[in-house]
Amino acid sequence: GNMKPTNSLILTAKPGPLGFVVDNGKYAAIPLAGSSTKLVVIYDNCTKTKVCRNEQSARNFIDKLRKRRK
Repeated sequence: GNMKPTNSLILTAKPGPLGFVVDNGKYAAIPLAGSSTKLVVIYDNCTKTKVCRNEQSARNFIDKLRKRRK
């Protein structure tokens, strides 16, 4: 009975990006199916999308959108 809780992501050779939501759902980034790095950013009341090549570029893109709004 040596059962340690395992983090399933560690078992994956290349875990994909994790999706995230900003501003209570105003912006969402969702991992692109079939890609280990790309995320799709959804914004403008879910009417627009942009594919970003990785989580960092998705976050940068959302930051730009948020600054533009102010």
